[in-house]
Amino acid sequence: MRTTRLVTAFAVALLAAGLTACTASPAPDAGPETPTPGITEPPQAAKGSMPDLVGGSVAGAMAQLSGSMLVEDVSGKGRTVPMNAEGWKICTQEPGPGAALDGTRIHLGAVKKDEDC
Repeated sequence: MRTTRLVTAFAVALLAAGLTACTASPAPDAGPETPTPGITEPPQAAKGSMPDLVGGSVAGAMAQLSGSMLVEDVSGKGRTVPMNAEGWKICTQEPGPGAALDGTRIHLGAVKKDEDC
C-alpha cells in the first residue's frame, strides 16, 4: 500500500510538471532585428594625418589608430596576423606618413619581430 501511494504521488508530480510545461506561454516575438552600427558599414579611420608606422609594432599602431584597418603578413608565408598583434612589426603602410586620414582604409604589411621586412 505504501508503494502504491508513492507511485501515485510520483505520477501526480509528473503530470503536474508536464501540464506546467505545456501551458507555459511562448516568448513574445521580438520583431525584426535592427542593424548594429558599425557592423554593416566599415568604421571610418580617424581624422588627422597618418603617422610614420614603419618599424613600429602592430599592437602599438592598433592602439594609436582607429578605424578600418587591414593588417596582413608580407613575409610570403601567408600567415594570419593575430588580433592582438603582439610580436609583429610594420614593414609597409598605406596611406604613407603625413597623408590625410579622411576615412580611407589603413593597410599595414607586417612580419614577426625577429624577421626581416
